[in-house]
Amino acid sequence: QKVAEFLEKHPLIEQVNYPGLASYPQKALARTQSAGSGAVMAIFIKGGLKAAGKFLQELKVFGLAVSLGAVESLACSPAIMTHASVPVEAREKIGLTDSLIRLSIGIENTDDLIHDLDQALNKAASEM
Repeated sequence: QKVAEFLEKHPLIEQVNYPGLASYPQKALARTQSAGSGAVMAIFIKGGLKAAGKFLQELKVFGLAVSLGAVESLACSPAIMTHASVPVEAREKIGLTDSLIRLSIGIENTDDLIHDLDQALNKAASEM
């Protein structure tokens, strides 16, 4: 929750999709289907693929992975990882834009994760 709230306020982030946020479009539905909000979120970073790539490159605590099912914090960019072979037009049609990054929050200290995200976002800002 704390990580999602941090990201939602960061100037380099366009949008955060996380059921625990008040801004989540289907929050009411999520509340009827689960007791919590989970550990996976989608963020959209300003600056497109170049900024997204720089952000991922600069992460120190988060690992990069195509699967987000582990106890450690992981990040994935569908545009350059899981869906790299899909044409841009087809990806964008289903919402997989170049700015999309999926995060899985693991068991690390929340403040360490926020610090890692912040420093990586600040370095990614130089790509804009």
